Amino acid sequence: MKPIIQLFLFILFLFSCATTNRIIEIEDSFKEIKGIKLVQNLKAYSSEKTGSFGGIKYYNLNLSYLFEKQKNGQSILNAEFQMTTPVSPGELDSILFLNLDHEKIKLISTEYKYNGKLMKRKFVVPENLWISIANSQEIFYRVDVGNEGIDVRLTASETLKVKEFFNRAIQQREAGQPPVPDGQKKW
Repeated sequence: MKPIIQLFLFILFLFSCATTNRIIEIEDSFKEIKGIKLVQNLKAYSSEKTGSFGGIKYYNLNLSYLFEKQKNGQSILNAEFQMTTPVSPGELDSILFLNLDHEKIKLISTEYKYNGKLMKRKFVVPENLWISIANSQEIFYRVDVGNEGIDVRLTASETLKVKEFFNRAIQQREAGQPPVPDGQKKW
């Protein structure tokens, strides 16, 4: 086989195994948890003008959504932001600003981890936001590192995947719930 074909097949194999922007089913019988996970590698940019190329500083941000449904019927949905930055005096702020179709929402972090240049913040997404996120046309995040604002605007394909994830989380959440009587709202 020609080396170019082998290289093409190898690259195709690598991309088919990538876990970013894919929804993965999770079932852990030991912890008695079922759920789904979505991991996205997003392009984040600083809202502050700097002296770098183009005047804007870019960051790589890894965002993981995790929906867990435990055996007792309790459901939880977390969003974990993981960002690698150059050594800086600031830390990833505990407040996440979520902009859904120009409606601004604040989420407060439940967990923080810092290891050298790697910063992680975990946010619990309340159930009353799931429908709003699933029906949003535009999703925008803002977190702060020290005095610098970091903005993330999802592309159309990333937004579609997030909407699909939240719709599946809603379906799994409702699967274990008793039916709602006629004339009453679910949410």
